[in-house]
Amino acid sequence: MGQPSELLNQLSAATPGSLTTAIYFPEHPTKQFPAGDVITAVISAHNDASKAYNLTAIVASLNSPMDFSMYIQNFTHQVYFKELPAGQEVSLEYKFRLAPQVPTRDFSVAVHLVYEEMGTPSFYSNTVFNGTVEVVEKPRLIDTEGLFMGAMIIGTTGLIAYWAFSNAGDKFGMKKAAGKKKVRAEAVAFDEDEWVKGTPYDVDKRRRAAAAGKGAKQ
Repeated sequence: MGQPSELLNQLSAATPGSLTTAIYFPEHPTKQFPAGDVITAVISAHNDASKAYNLTAIVASLNSPMDFSMYIQNFTHQVYFKELPAGQEVSLEYKFRLAPQVPTRDFSVAVHLVYEEMGTPSFYSNTVFNGTVEVVEKPRLIDTEGLFMGAMIIGTTGLIAYWAFSNAGDKFGMKKAAGKKKVRAEAVAFDEDEWVKGTPYDVDKRRRAAAAGKGAKQ
């Protein structure tokens, strides 16, 4: 647990009718602050008095929502030394960073504008914001768990497709081999006499066979 800021403990309360302030969180308008993120706040201040003020610094803290005096984190104070004439308005940008280890739940955030009356040594504090915010988990740029699951699904699908393709290829290859084997068997059983029967070649072949037979008898 952090201790209350020494600067805040030394400040006097704002003089009534001196400053009118407002705050806006442009990147987190719903006041949901991701743990570990840098939060930007824009503070506007209007000088309602007839004298000039010096806007010295902005300090802020993260507190327990149950006990405002219990400080969870003191944010870095930022110095401005911005003169604000009577009747004028100015906007200041303030950035603070939530610690990454802050748990995700509701907290109280207090933002104070420190100012002084020009020409005097007295400092005052104007509470710009003192309200509840929700600390949420910081979004991950890359969902590693989702990527892993996607890779597993793609890998499994690829293996199934490869297995199916391999089996289909084997079956088609066996059919082609069987077809070739049958063609070779028919070639062995080819009957030449059946193909040339009745042709001049067949007649001449028979004459030569008969003449050869007579010659063998003599």
